[in-house]
Formats: sequence, C-alpha cells, structure tokens
Amino acid sequence: MKSLKYYEKNRHATWLELFFDLIFVVAIGKVTHILGDVHQGHFEHEQLWTFLLLFVPLWWLWSSHTIYSNRFDTDSNPHRLATLFIMLLLIVLSALIGEKPEVNYPLVIACYFGIRVIISIMYISSRSKLDGRGEFASRLGFALLVSAVVTISSVLFDPPMRYLVAYFGIFLDVLLPVFVGSILKPLPAHTEHLVERLGLLTLILLGESVISLSAGLSNIQWDRYNVMTAITGFIMICSIWWIYFESFYLLSNNESNMTGHALIYSHLFLFMGLALLANLIRHAILNDIAIRDFQIMSIIGMALFFIGKQYGYFIAVPKIRKYILQNTLIVLSLGGLVIFMPRVEYILVGLTATMICYVFLNFRYRGIFINRP
Repeated sequence: MKSLKYYEKNRHATWLELFFDLIFVVAIGKVTHILGDVHQGHFEHEQLWTFLLLFVPLWWLWSSHTIYSNRFDTDSNPHRLATLFIMLLLIVLSALIGEKPEVNYPLVIACYFGIRVIISIMYISSRSKLDGRGEFASRLGFALLVSAVVTISSVLFDPPMRYLVAYFGIFLDVLLPVFVGSILKPLPAHTEHLVERLGLLTLILLGESVISLSAGLSNIQWDRYNVMTAITGFIMICSIWWIYFESFYLLSNNESNMTGHALIYSHLFLFMGLALLANLIRHAILNDIAIRDFQIMSIIGMALFFIGKQYGYFIAVPKIRKYILQNTLIVLSLGGLVIFMPRVEYILVGLTATMICYVFLNFRYRGIFINRP
C-alpha cells in the first residue's frame, strides 16, 4: 500500500486532482448558466431557487472529496479508479441538469447518491492507513452512508417534500465531518494542500467568468456602453483575482491545527458570489436586465464573495481581524451606495471601483507579516 501523501514534503495537488477540478467546473458551469437568461428583464423566483438547490450539492461533492483527499489520498490505483468513476458520474449529472430539476430528479439524485457512496467507501477503506486516528475515517464513512440513504429516499416523496428530505440528508452530510471530528479528533488539515486546491478551483472559476464575458460580447451591436462595460468587466475579474490571491500567503503560512472546515464552508459563499458576478457582467453587456434586479443581485454577489473570502482569514489569521472587519464594512458600504446609479453599466463601474478600493485597503496590514514569499 502506498503511504499517505499527507506526510510528503512540499506536497502539491496531484494531476488527478486537477483533472477532477476541470470536470467539476463543467457541472458548475451548467448550474451557473441557469442565471444566464432573464425573462422580460427579470430573474424568476423558480430560476433562483433552482440555482441554489443545484449549486449547494455540487459544491459539497467537490468539498467532501477534497476533504477526504487532503488527509487520506495515497494516489494509489484504487483511489484513482474511485475518483475517475466519481468524475464519470459528475459528467452524467451535469448532462441531466436543467432549469426544471423535477424532470430528471430521480437520475440526478441517483448520481449524487452514487458519488456519496463511493466517498463513504473510500473513508471506510482508509481505516488501515492510520494507526491512532483510523477510527475517525471508519465512523465518518458509515455516517455518510446513512445521510446518503436519507437523500436518495427523497425520490419516494412528491415536491416540495422531496427537496426537504434531500436537503436534510445533504445537511447531515455537511455537518457530520464537524461533529465526528470534534469527538474523534482527526488529523489536522494539510493547510498548504487545502489552500492550493481552493485557489486552483477559484482560478478555474475566474476563467469561467472570462468565458461568460466573451460570450456576452458575441453578436452584439457595439456602442460606447458596450465597450465601457466589457473593459470594466475584465477589470472587475482582475480585481477579484487580486483581492483573492494578494493575501493568499497568509493562509498557506498558517501553522495552527486547522480542520479546514472554515475554509471549505466559507468558499461556498465565495463560489456563489463569483457565479452571480460573472452573470451580472454578461447581463450588463447585453443590457437585457432590469436595473432593480441588477441592483439586488449585485449587492448579494458582492456580499457573498467578500463574506466567503474573509471568513477563512478571520478564523485562521487572528492578527488581522480588525482590518478584515474594517475593510469589509467599507467596501460593502461603498457597494451599497453605487448600486443606486442610474444605469447598469455605471453600477458595474462603481462596483469595480469599490473592489479596487479594497485592494488598496489591504495594503494596510501587509507590513504585519515580514516573512512574505
């Protein structure tokens, strides 16, 4: 049996993990596309709920596999085969995703169940990989099987009860690693590896934002507003990259015994914020959205992005908590002001300016840490 990659010096994401991320983004792209259309300038309530109901389970599939790999990956043939089969189910699942989740619901939930079962078996089989803490892997694996059974049992019910049952099982899935970990004390998260995985996925999702920007520029009638919006959209994406990765080294250098849950769970909000902002850039270019909807989704997207980005730092780096609270309050307050501008193009410019403002605000605590790479 191969040894755990957890103990390798200078550990990095494996080629298989990078491949897994690409497949995952295909599925996330299908979900994000649900917000790509508006109806007479407005998002429909069913459209927004569908986005939320599909986004959370997909995020958890990626997160749960990442949590497992962070501690128990051996890059062995069984691990590779299990991960590749998960990727196959993700492809099938992404092909079934649409704006009407009830149409293919049994097949979608079956794919989700299959992935959860594979991850559970991976946990259970990892018991022998650790001497003192193998019980954590075994118990968590069996607990996750129970929550997976709860989720698939939702096919026995009609809407909306089936969604309540399915999400009850999903929330059990999300909370079980925390509860089991608090009792059995698993290995601390491999911080450098976890931060790298999150950063790589964020980078790929930013690439999806560029694709959304490019798609919005196809077959449009060019005018000064389109040009301004396209340039502003790209500057916003660059600003998001700068905000996310400028202080990334603070997480990588963190030496506490983190479980990693703060980083994993906060990125749900960050990823959702990125999805909303990417769609808003596209709608601003097409000018096909009512300004009221644009205002609401803009402030929600900004809030989700900054809350998701900041919470992990707030937990992991206590030295900068004061700056985190101040900077976040300033940028969200500015964002709340600029959304009242008279055109969606101007609002996008204002939101981009607030992000650039945040970049400069971050310079205030750079001197606190001397050993920056």
